[in-house]
Amino acid sequence: MPVHPFRASALLLLGAACGRSEAPPSARLPDASRAPPPASVLRLPREGGPARLYRTPTLVESFWKETDKLPALTRVVGADLEQRVVFALDAKDNLVGLDLESRRSRTYLSAIRQAVVGPDGAVYAVDSGAAVTQIVRRSPVRFRAKLSGAARELFGTLNGSLIAIPAADRGEAMALGPDQPLGRARLPAGDAAATRLGDLVAVAADTAVVLYEPQAKQPVRSIAVSGHARAVTFSPSGHRLYVARDRGDILVIDRFGGDELGTIRLPGRGRALRSDFYGSWLLVRPERGDSVWVLDLTTQKLVGSVPSRWAPDLPAVAGQRTLLVRAGADVRGLDLTAKGFPTTGVVRDGAADLWVPLAWLPQGEQGEIATAADSAAAADSAAAGPRIYLQVSSSRNPTWAKELADKLRSAGLPASVLPPRPGDEAYRVVLGPYATREQAEATGKSLGMPSFVITPQDLPAQ
Repeated sequence: MPVHPFRASALLLLGAACGRSEAPPSARLPDASRAPPPASVLRLPREGGPARLYRTPTLVESFWKETDKLPALTRVVGADLEQRVVFALDAKDNLVGLDLESRRSRTYLSAIRQAVVGPDGAVYAVDSGAAVTQIVRRSPVRFRAKLSGAARELFGTLNGSLIAIPAADRGEAMALGPDQPLGRARLPAGDAAATRLGDLVAVAADTAVVLYEPQAKQPVRSIAVSGHARAVTFSPSGHRLYVARDRGDILVIDRFGGDELGTIRLPGRGRALRSDFYGSWLLVRPERGDSVWVLDLTTQKLVGSVPSRWAPDLPAVAGQRTLLVRAGADVRGLDLTAKGFPTTGVVRDGAADLWVPLAWLPQGEQGEIATAADSAAAADSAAAGPRIYLQVSSSRNPTWAKELADKLRSAGLPASVLPPRPGDEAYRVVLGPYATREQAEATGKSLGMPSFVITPQDLPAQ
């Protein structure tokens, strides 16, 4: 699965709660960089050996080289990008971590049958005895209580607990904290997904989508769905729920009110869904055949179909526009923003290995990309029209505002902090600049959080 700095998602939602105020003066609008977000894809050898890193969208190999050789691996678990560690399970059921900075690997835990990375980068590992160990900042913490029975799905949460969905429909979902169980609930069988923050789980249950929120007074509720719900996923912000139905479409639901917001037609039935980190694209696995349907969520339309085998790691969107797919024995990068999805890069004989898209590049390569992009932005800035921005938050705490902007930039968003004008106390975080109001509004929709467009024409005279 794609791996990103999940703390940025949490801060996006926190920023929305800070409220909005009047637009800042045009004199203070920043010349924000148009540099693309740092993006790469890590190749982990399934049969063992050194890992390799490739830059997107070209899939040119990075100068980054792993010092150690990894053992044979079975699947990717995820990544804690704050600690710069990528986790995987090896063929001997060990939890292995690869340090991206030191380029060394080590075994963290043994006899592990399942593991998942939570929204804050914490790892939750379940051993053969159903005991849960949480790894936070590389330090293991063993939960006092054990899981009851095998789990079909595991979801980590922002509050440090683990949600386990039972393997059989007769079992109970369980929320487990470090000290004690936090709750149980009987859920139907069906495809399950959680919000990026892990605060809500949805299950596609044919005539309804059942929602499980362990911390709520009423943990289980349902939204009636016609047309047979088969697969579910949330938008990155958790505000929208996408439901694949047997009638050959995607139903879009407001997660909070349960209202139907619209539908997206498909060529047939979908049986699995996968969203990108920024909420711009939705990948659909058809009921039959080896292909992937690509939906543009800014326009709510199907924009193409690509031959591809569907696996836990690929297909996936790397960065903001590169679709990674297996094509025969190779792995191929495709440009989602261009007609026909032209190829941007190919890794020969890479299909047999495991792949991890990352919002990360080695420090030296980040500088190279940023410099090139900034030069291109400066070259056309004179011809550009009025700068257009999105305001996403307002806070009286300058440290918090700076931290939010830093996290947004680490997630690949062009964020800046605007200092207060005279007589004001608010530090505003804005995204931009954008070339047109349409681009800014499309970004706002894809964020799934409150935001509004500001331009110099909208601002009061100084």
